[in-house]
Amino acid sequence: MFQVVALAVVFVLCGARTAPAAAPREAPEPSLPGGSNNPADDVEMMGQRKFGALTAAERKMLRSVPYRDIQWVGPDSNPDNPANDASHGDKWGPERTIRAAVIEWLLVDPRVVQLAHPSGIGVVGARIDGKIDLSYLRVPKPLTLVRCYLPDGVDISNAHLDSIALRKSTVGPIDGDMSTASGDVTLSYGTFGTVSFFRAQIGGDLDCRGSRFSASGQNTVSAMEANIGGDAVFYDGFTTDGIVDFRLAKIGRSLGFNDAHFIGSSDNGLNAERATVGGPLYWVEVRGTPRTLLDLENAHAGSLWDDEASWPSKGNLIIEGFTYDDFSGGPADAAGRLKWLALQPPGYHPRPYRQVAKVLLDDGREYEASTVSIAKEEQHREFGGMNRFRRAWNFMLDVTIGYGHRPLRALWWIFGFVVLGAALFRWGYHARIVTPTDEAAYQVFVKTGAAPPHYPPFNAVVYSLENFLPVVDLNQGNYWRPNPRHRRGGELHMAGASLDPAAVPGTLLRWYLWIHILAGWTLTPLLFAGLSGIVRMD
Repeated sequence: MFQVVALAVVFVLCGARTAPAAAPREAPEPSLPGGSNNPADDVEMMGQRKFGALTAAERKMLRSVPYRDIQWVGPDSNPDNPANDASHGDKWGPERTIRAAVIEWLLVDPRVVQLAHPSGIGVVGARIDGKIDLSYLRVPKPLTLVRCYLPDGVDISNAHLDSIALRKSTVGPIDGDMSTASGDVTLSYGTFGTVSFFRAQIGGDLDCRGSRFSASGQNTVSAMEANIGGDAVFYDGFTTDGIVDFRLAKIGRSLGFNDAHFIGSSDNGLNAERATVGGPLYWVEVRGTPRTLLDLENAHAGSLWDDEASWPSKGNLIIEGFTYDDFSGGPADAAGRLKWLALQPPGYHPRPYRQVAKVLLDDGREYEASTVSIAKEEQHREFGGMNRFRRAWNFMLDVTIGYGHRPLRALWWIFGFVVLGAALFRWGYHARIVTPTDEAAYQVFVKTGAAPPHYPPFNAVVYSLENFLPVVDLNQGNYWRPNPRHRRGGELHMAGASLDPAAVPGTLLRWYLWIHILAGWTLTPLLFAGLSGIVRMD
């Protein structure tokens, strides 16, 4: 047994010595697509394979892709150096040139996108050769170009973007029609050609502050039917010689023009017909020309903030159907807003007046609101195409009760008629033109100059008040009347005789009595109708 065990041990030991050596472990596969452990090297190597020889600027940009910092490709990183001013980009040489195709590849190639930093692709101070065409593509990382020269512009129509920022750059036309950006679209502090975002979807802001857009009377920035989740910003010296078109656009927060400049001899301004602005509409420190238009027809904003110096010239303010909830800034009184309303094109525009009156009333300014409502009716009388009768009635309502908004105006008219009547009737009594209506009392009056003692005495104030107020009997009107046939000496002017000048005052006083009575029957009901609110034209 011992011998068998010993032979088995020897056999095992000999077999272990003669077994083949195990194969060596292979080196692990590189974790990056390019084949090295340096992502910058990988991106550069892939770029060389794709495009061949790279320019110095392209190499710098490719090597910066995995990192957050944006690479300067100019002579230095001094922003005050004129050599880094994009307006001189046409003089930049090949060492600063990047092909548009290289940028497109960096943004959409999945291997590069995997290596790119979340901040995306960016470069400073480059001249871009060709149009950056990302149309119909899905671009998962942001694109940032600063102080770059892109004379051929950018096409992102129908693209799906993360965000795009073109700052302090000189850029040709930008076509962003039907595009979708989940973040911001920034076109700030640069010079641009025409920009179009027709039916675009922008999740963040459209930021055009400090930039200059040129198209000489055409649409320079168009966002017609666009949907912008944040703000649309045109601040800090924004300048254009054309129309900013936001017709039918929807803006989640504010649409702002602050320190904006509209220039040139052609049509310019803002066209925001039927646009919807969730927050304020700012129109502050705006400088324009006689052809600067502010068209807000049928638009809506959460509030309006403007200033009088920024208003367009007369006839260039179109606000028919424009609604807003309050005045966040600028004139918030009737006098100021009536000046604003007067800038509309000629004609009768009732809805803007109603809107101003509504906002003032909601703000607790009832008197100011009624002033605007009265002005609306005055405009109706002037421009509403009324016939003569309606114009006369409209004028009557205006001067007597302020179309129901100032019913106590009628009291001044009533007071005036009563005082005037009292003075005239008192004079008529002393002139013996106002005489008793009873024959016997009249004969006594003719002989003595006074009515009989039993006859109701004449009181000019009571007589005026009774004849003015309807359905009021103060025991005067039935006993005394102006008598054109009576003379001071008691003689009568007989009918059929030639007109006696002495009878003229009596005739005129009788005519005035009739006017006095008609005025009372008109003004008194109007007073009560105005106080009750039956007559109130809004």
